[in-house]
Amino acid sequence: MRLFILLFCLFLPFNSATAAVDIALRGKDPVRIEDVYQQRGIPYVAIEDVLDVVGLTGHWNSISHTFRIRTKRGWAEISPASSFLKVSDEYYPLEEKPRFIDGRLRVTDNFILNQLAQLSGQSIYFRNLDPGTDNLPEKEQTTGLEKLFAFLLNKKASPGGPILRAVAIDPGHGGLDTGVIAPSGYKEKELNLEVAQKLAKQLKMKLGTPIYLSRDGDYELTMEQRLQSANKDDVDIWLLLHAQASFSPEDSGVTLFVRPEEVVPNIIVEEVADEVLSDSLLLANELVLAMRESGIKVRGIYPSSRLSLGRGTLPTVEIELGYLSHAEELLNLQTPEYQDQMVQALYSGIRRYAKQSKEKTDGNN
Repeated sequence: MRLFILLFCLFLPFNSATAAVDIALRGKDPVRIEDVYQQRGIPYVAIEDVLDVVGLTGHWNSISHTFRIRTKRGWAEISPASSFLKVSDEYYPLEEKPRFIDGRLRVTDNFILNQLAQLSGQSIYFRNLDPGTDNLPEKEQTTGLEKLFAFLLNKKASPGGPILRAVAIDPGHGGLDTGVIAPSGYKEKELNLEVAQKLAKQLKMKLGTPIYLSRDGDYELTMEQRLQSANKDDVDIWLLLHAQASFSPEDSGVTLFVRPEEVVPNIIVEEVADEVLSDSLLLANELVLAMRESGIKVRGIYPSSRLSLGRGTLPTVEIELGYLSHAEELLNLQTPEYQDQMVQALYSGIRRYAKQSKEKTDGNN
């Protein structure tokens, strides 16, 4: 009998540890979903399971290879091949692409709490019950390139030298990867490159600073190619240029992101002594002050765990230049005059940061 029990246990089907989440519309009892996979603490939940909880319906379209969600605003579409949510003829960027895992299309908590909540018109409660679990199938686990991208960005020491040795600038998107598309057809990739090239010219002309652009034309880059510009030995600053879109036509202004571990919690950045702040926060703070002095609306500085910011000691700031979904701001962002105003403010912020950094370094020697 004991032998039978032992053999029975040995031949039971083996399942990897499963994660679980609780989801509910605000004010209703949560529904537990256990068919969940996680990677780096990000839960991936089957879209059909989530729609059942929030009262929406949808289906996979095998012709267009998209998942269509019926909403009050019309059909919304997502696809594992796209980083955007399409609603009618407008596109909204997603933090993470949907992914097919174990035969089902899955979305992340970010999509559920933001895009799906707006599509449903209701606030959604979400709780990850196993935040420390990484249980994607082996072939879905983090690639070596992603690990490289996340940990390689360290500032190289320099004993003296110019006020700013070199700056790396990454104009987001390019080629088939258009980024946000405004209702007028204006593409984020165009804005990012225009501002990057103008800023590069200012820095080279006024500071004599070498500039490494990740791209100088309309073409798509791999993650590794984007990283190359920031990984030069003389790079002191890395700037990532992007733009945003929102379901709300009222959202506007510039938003800055830095690595989450560099943010001082529960404080107003502009009121903290410089010695408390990381180099990325010091740089972001100077950029904010310069833009506000120039009359440009700035929403603030926020922590972000997005992979593109990397990890390490290289001062890095992602700048969302504005909202292409805001009619007035869209018009401004397309004009050379406003772009020049933005570039001049960014240049001033970079110059002030570099001067402070140089004085701090010289004072420590």
